[in-house]
Amino acid sequence: MPTYASKDELDFDLSQLPCLPAFDHVEMAAPDFFDVQYAINPHMLDASGALQRIDRKLAQQQWNSVREAIESAGVTVTVEPALADHPDFVFCANPWLPIPAEVTGEGPHCVPSRMASDERAGEVARWCESLAGRGWKVAPLTGTAKCLEGTGDGLWHPRRQLLWAGIGSRTERGAWEELAERYGLHVVLLELQDPALYHLDTCLAPLDERTCLWSPSAFTSAGAALIEQLFEDAIAVSEPEAHESFVCNAFAPDAGGAARPVVLQKGAQRVVRELSERGFSPIEVETDEFLKAGGSVFCMKMAHPVRVDQ
Repeated sequence: MPTYASKDELDFDLSQLPCLPAFDHVEMAAPDFFDVQYAINPHMLDASGALQRIDRKLAQQQWNSVREAIESAGVTVTVEPALADHPDFVFCANPWLPIPAEVTGEGPHCVPSRMASDERAGEVARWCESLAGRGWKVAPLTGTAKCLEGTGDGLWHPRRQLLWAGIGSRTERGAWEELAERYGLHVVLLELQDPALYHLDTCLAPLDERTCLWSPSAFTSAGAALIEQLFEDAIAVSEPEAHESFVCNAFAPDAGGAARPVVLQKGAQRVVRELSERGFSPIEVETDEFLKAGGSVFCMKMAHPVRVDQ
C-alpha cells in the first residue's frame, strides 16, 4: 500500500477504509523510578539549562489521577511494573506500536520501536517480553530505518485502518513505508518541524473519526493540508497552548457511550470550551511533573483493542 505525503496523493475516502474496533484497553507503566536524569528533548532543561527537578511524591499523585480519569471513562487499565534505571519508562506510548488483529489477519502484533536515544532503548525489550507472554506476536522492523518511536509518532485514526505517521527526529519515513507494505495499510506521512513538539502525539490528537486537536505551526504546509482534508473538524491549538500545556497530548478514551471523554492537561480553557461545545466531556488533570520530561497524558498510556485475557 502506498504512503501519502500530500493532499494531491490521496486516492481514498475515510468511509471506504476498513473499520477498527474500539481501543478500549490501556497499558500504563508504574512511575516508581520516574525522574529527569538526562536531556533528550528541550523540556528536560530548566531556564538556566540545568536538568529539571522532579517531585516524586507529586508525580505519583498525578499519575494516579491520570489512571483514575481513564478508568472513569470505562476503559480497562493494566499496569506494567516499573523498570529500574529507566526513568522514562512511564512514557509507555513510545516503545512499541500495536497492530490490531483486524489489520494483521491473525492475532495482534507488537512492532518494537527503534528508539532514537540510547537512554530509552532498554524499555523496548521489557515491553516485548510482557506482550509476548500475553499472546501478542512480536514483529520487528526488518528494513534499514534507524528510528521508530511507537505511538509517539504513529497514531491510529479512530475506528479506521489508517495510520497517521510522524516523520522527524524520532521516526524515519522508511519505517512507515515498511509497515504500509507489510500490513497493506494506508499511512499518511506528516513531517514535523517544531523541535519542542518532537513527537506527533504532542501536536495532533485524534478524538473521533471526524475531530482532532492539532497545532498547525508544528507541520509543513503539506501536512497541514492532509489533516484539514481528512478531519472534518480540526480544532486548531495555539502555540502557547501546545508548548506550555501540551494540550495536543490529550487522550480520548474509546469506550463508546454518549460521554465522549477527553483527558487533557489542566489549564487550556479555550480548548476545554471548544470541546464542550462539540459534545465532548473534557477531564482535566495535572501532569506538571511529567511535562518537565516532555510528556503528558497521551505519552503516559498505550491504547489498543485487545482484552486483558487475550
